[in-house]
Amino acid sequence: MPDETITTRSVGRGFAEIQEDFVLDETTRTKTVFQAQIHSGGFRGQVIRYRKDANGNPEETVPVNFNQLYENEGIKIELGTEAAKKLDEAFAKLIQLLQEHGVHYGQHQFSINEAGALVITDSNKAAVVRGLLEQNLTEEVWNDLSQSNPDLVTRLSWAKIQANRATALAEFEQAISDTNKDETWWQDFFSRNTWIFGYGLNYQILRTVQEQPNYGRTNVTGSGGERGDFLQRTAANVSFTVLVEMKKPATALLHGTQYRNGAWRPSDELSGGAAQLQTNSLTWEVEGSRTDGNRDGVEGGHNAFTVRPKSILIIGNTSQLDTRDKKNSLELFRRNLKNPEVLTFDELLERARFIVQSGEEQL
Repeated sequence: MPDETITTRSVGRGFAEIQEDFVLDETTRTKTVFQAQIHSGGFRGQVIRYRKDANGNPEETVPVNFNQLYENEGIKIELGTEAAKKLDEAFAKLIQLLQEHGVHYGQHQFSINEAGALVITDSNKAAVVRGLLEQNLTEEVWNDLSQSNPDLVTRLSWAKIQANRATALAEFEQAISDTNKDETWWQDFFSRNTWIFGYGLNYQILRTVQEQPNYGRTNVTGSGGERGDFLQRTAANVSFTVLVEMKKPATALLHGTQYRNGAWRPSDELSGGAAQLQTNSLTWEVEGSRTDGNRDGVEGGHNAFTVRPKSILIIGNTSQLDTRDKKNSLELFRRNLKNPEVLTFDELLERARFIVQSGEEQL
């Protein structure tokens, strides 16, 4: 039901009349109403019962002079249960009007929500959105919402995305310490949650073009040739391909023994993965991206071009770096490694946490 409109008109300093009568009871012969005034301290009013004329219009009331009444005489207006309920609702609306709007000079119109209606405010909108998401709303309800409150539907859609991301984040947090999760599991996880890659990598948004691509000697979707984990692209009007390779969180970042005083060598998986990515990047630029099939699929289908493609290696966990020398050795290695960019799983996890937290603040 639509909200009720109440019109106020000032009649004195800090006083205003309610222009609409609150109808308490009505028959073919009579009509009982409550006429109200509001002021800064509350409200007041009078209950009037009209008699209707032949046309059904209320006749003008004649005031009763109580000074002329005899002893034990009075005026009695009986209110039935429904009329008393309506009077109580009128009081509630007047209280709501005063709390939300106060008393204003001049004439004004205000919307008052029906009792029991859902009122969305800045303070409760996040809770309202989450509550609606927990309900199995029908398509008809969604259509009604989109017409009556498109902003709420937008928030609900965003909240649904955030709910899915929060679920994925919880899965990520649990899996990062699970040594039974192999590279295939992680490839599948990130293919389902590409939003984790979609923020902050050199401030270029990455989009997946092809999972497990072939970089050379065949087309990007075929078999054989040099194979990688992800082929992605930067997000812009003109995009450029990005290669992604993935190891495991438990993969060693550094060798188990110190190379020289204060210096720790990259592990075979780290140095080998970086070398492999550099080779794959060159192969993809020189050979794979220039085949007719790949050019049509990547450049044509995704508007993505290959120019010395950027590459990303996801490997290990910084918790392995338990000394200052180890931290310095890894950071110096990847700072001076132009391509690929080396990211650890826990760094991606922190990125995912930041994205989820930032999204929740927008609800």
